[in-house]
Amino acid sequence: MAICPNGHESQSEDYCDYCGLAMRPAAVAGAPGPGYPGSFGGPVPPPPAAPPMGGGYPGVTEGLATCPICRTPRTGRFCEECRYDWELAVPTQPPAPPVGYGYPPPAPAPVAPPAPQPDLGYGYPPPAPPAYPTGGDPYQSFPSSQQVGQPVGEPVTSFYLAPPSTPVQPEPVRYTWVAVVSADRDYFTDMMTRSGPEASGLFFPPYCPERRIPITGRGQLRIGRRRQNQNAIPEIDLSVPPEDPGASHQHALLAEQPDGSWVLVDQDSLNGTTMNGGAEPVTPHTAIPLNDGDRIHIGAWTTITLHRA
Repeated sequence: MAICPNGHESQSEDYCDYCGLAMRPAAVAGAPGPGYPGSFGGPVPPPPAAPPMGGGYPGVTEGLATCPICRTPRTGRFCEECRYDWELAVPTQPPAPPVGYGYPPPAPAPVAPPAPQPDLGYGYPPPAPPAYPTGGDPYQSFPSSQQVGQPVGEPVTSFYLAPPSTPVQPEPVRYTWVAVVSADRDYFTDMMTRSGPEASGLFFPPYCPERRIPITGRGQLRIGRRRQNQNAIPEIDLSVPPEDPGASHQHALLAEQPDGSWVLVDQDSLNGTTMNGGAEPVTPHTAIPLNDGDRIHIGAWTTITLHRA
């Protein structure tokens, strides 16, 4: 039996069953440590102070990114507390600038002031007489203002240019995904056949209501069983009665991708994770793309089916 740094006896060797603190590999039952009298029968030394929740010791984790689930500073790919996978996190993309003609607007060109004219009286100098197109015939139509100075034989061009047409990129189609958790009798029968005598004490639950869990927009969802005396509860909790004894505490992970699709990542679980009735488990810590209707088999009888609306 292991002993945590606070002096509690624990059946689990990774986290204390009483206070939830991470265990030290060298602490075993009966060994001198916190909570035991000194060699001369002195008073029991106080347990070491636990580091602050989520922040570690002051000055050690300053400037590190914190886990969006439990606020623990990042020290590697997986969160030390809840096993959040940083490499599967959806990146935050900056908003794209508006697309169109004339963006950003050009700076206005400097305008030179008009040259001064001599002021010799009202209406002076007199305006120049209009020039007629041919022979000075006053009855022939005068060219329009848009045709003045336009070369002969070329089309008339308006002063205002129409912006070039920009093809509109279609928005990616995003769907709503739902995970349906249920007890699968067919999977239970196949699992019992493959396990042999080791699973002789397992029985299919007589009543296990189906659960529908919306997952769109939630980033990452942990699949497993909650630990006693700990606040870390997986988003898809398989310890809800009837508890599936074949599921690990940190069994698998569902991760949302930037395009709205989903992948499955096994967290190196004890009994493995299979899909769509297959016998071979998926490779741990490897992203497996999911499609509409895929079935994820976990533990002794749990099947999680993904539906895309």
